[in-house]
Amino acid sequence: MEMKEFYYENGIRVSLFNLDHRAVPYHFHQSVSDMIYCAKGAINIELPDRHQIYHVPLGEVFQIPSKLKHRFANAMALGTPSRYVLMQLGEFDIEFVKNNKKMDALLEGATRFDYQQTNVYIENRKQDILALVEQFATNKPDVLDEEELNDVLIALKLFATHGVEARYPENALESA
Repeated sequence: MEMKEFYYENGIRVSLFNLDHRAVPYHFHQSVSDMIYCAKGAINIELPDRHQIYHVPLGEVFQIPSKLKHRFANAMALGTPSRYVLMQLGEFDIEFVKNNKKMDALLEGATRFDYQQTNVYIENRKQDILALVEQFATNKPDVLDEEELNDVLIALKLFATHGVEARYPENALESA
């Protein structure tokens, strides 16, 4: 797994993850939700406390509410990489789960959901996100190659143009 953190200002955090077959560790956030765009391959979002796994294919978005334990895993065959762009709005926080074996056990026989279009909630940040598109297009972050930059630009445009300008509703994932 390779994480490229390259922007955290003005309450917006943007990073890019290249996944091999080592999953992002289980974690949760007290105050931010994770918005992802699957830029390469496919991503499984594992939610052990809910006994659920959501499959997010190439070109699709998904949002995980704050306070929900989760991790991101490569959903492709061994040896095939996946990539996602992550955006968070607000004051960043992260808490890692200490007992990964317990979390893995909760996923045994988990309900698997094929992707269904879901909303992402961008609060009132549409213009800020579009401004980032312009900024990154003009000044490529050093840590990104051209393909990764293109993925970030696509993700941010998608979040801005299709995002719901409201706070993330507490029950949004239940209706997914």
